[in-house]
Amino acid sequence: MAVILNGATGGIQLTSASGGTMSVNPPATATSYVSTLPAATGTLLNSASSLPAANLTGTVADARISALTASKLTGALPAISGASLTGIASGGLTQLADFATTSGTTITSPALDLSTYKFLIIVCNGVGCVADTGTDFQMTPNGGTVGKIAAGWSNSKVTYASFLVDLSNGIGLGIGNIASGTTAILGGAGGTALFRNSGLTTSTTSLAFKTSGSIAFNEGSIKLYGIK
Repeated sequence: MAVILNGATGGIQLTSASGGTMSVNPPATATSYVSTLPAATGTLLNSASSLPAANLTGTVADARISALTASKLTGALPAISGASLTGIASGGLTQLADFATTSGTTITSPALDLSTYKFLIIVCNGVGCVADTGTDFQMTPNGGTVGKIAAGWSNSKVTYASFLVDLSNGIGLGIGNIASGTTAILGGAGGTALFRNSGLTTSTTSLAFKTSGSIAFNEGSIKLYGIK
């Protein structure tokens, strides 16, 4: 290998035995620069070289990733907040509670958090009591007033009902059916319930269910669903 000093340019030219050359030229300014080579064996990179992934450490400035494309995001994402995410459809049905109505004269739902919901769905599945009552099936929101949601029972029949309530104003509508639990009934023995000033709001944290005659429950269950 030959080393040639180019007097005209002030550069250094390295020439290999095979005839290949590499030139190192100083900047075309009067300013002095100092470049220090590492005290290690290695390969110099140019603008077309790929940097090994093992050498990528530290923090990347935000300005460097402003144009990051979706194709670069693969694998599992870390735990991040979704508060600023866009393009995600809102809504959906979420089961909030599922509790038995098999004992006691008053059944209270598990604790509820309705603060992020717009509607509440109440589903009564075969709710029954131990005696002939002729009294009403009632519901009381915490901090609210007692409201009737179905007509009276006998101990041989149970309540099937479904209600949808707007939590912004407490207005809702549903159908209740007092019937034998052994028969699938389409129509008949039913009653429409209109919720008005029900006391149900996004601040409601529990619902209590009872009969107006304080008769004990002995079968069935109630499910509560929220819609955002």
